[in-house]
Amino acid sequence: MNIIAKANARKVIEEYCIEKPSGLNLIKIANAEYLSVDYIEIKNGAGKISFKDGYGAIGISNKITDKGQQNFVLAHELGHYFNERKNPQTIICTEKDLTSRSGREYDANVFAGELVMHEPWFLEFTKGKRLSSSLLSETADYFNTSLSSAAMRYAEIGPVPTAIILTTDGVVKFSKCNKDFPYQYIEHGMKVNNNSYTSNYYKGEIIPTSAEEIPLEAWFWNDNNYKKDQFIMEQNIPMPNYNSCLTLLWEG
Repeated sequence: MNIIAKANARKVIEEYCIEKPSGLNLIKIANAEYLSVDYIEIKNGAGKISFKDGYGAIGISNKITDKGQQNFVLAHELGHYFNERKNPQTIICTEKDLTSRSGREYDANVFAGELVMHEPWFLEFTKGKRLSSSLLSETADYFNTSLSSAAMRYAEIGPVPTAIILTTDGVVKFSKCNKDFPYQYIEHGMKVNNNSYTSNYYKGEIIPTSAEEIPLEAWFWNDNNYKKDQFIMEQNIPMPNYNSCLTLLWEG
């Protein structure tokens, strides 16, 4: 289904004659599809959509204050509509659903990623630019999306093979590795290793703002390609409001 979800996003871009990110107005697209958009209280949810007979309503949690995250949630809910509009229903999406790797939530994420960060636009913006936390922040701003979604998109199609890891409370919650990155296995739910600067962050210590070399076993000790005495580059983006950290990994 994710191939269809990507095709659905590209169809929206084509039908609404969107030529660049600044021309993408998700609220206008929603309204043109007879979907209202409101910022509401959603218990234990980030977004919500209900639709039937060509009409519907989208709700975005009023607890989300970051404009980029609001925009990605809206794109995710639009994904449910364009992927599933033949089946009238109500769907409530949690924060966890926004990083889902399976089922309808994954399809909605694929749609949202392609709609907001259309592959040709993304490759053009990142081409020739050095991978760093600053680049990902600039990318999120340029595409009006969340930092985590920009990082995940980079891991998926960015020019430098990389791995992206999201941790919360010192535990791995999500990861994505580029298909050309040599190490692919990161155990979800594992505690952050002491060999990583991410561990220092959760201990309340000051961590480097630039990329630093760390032992490979800090993250990939259980990967099939793991070898002792090898190193990778690590850079961390603290997210203190969520007691989380976004970690970038690539070969030096």
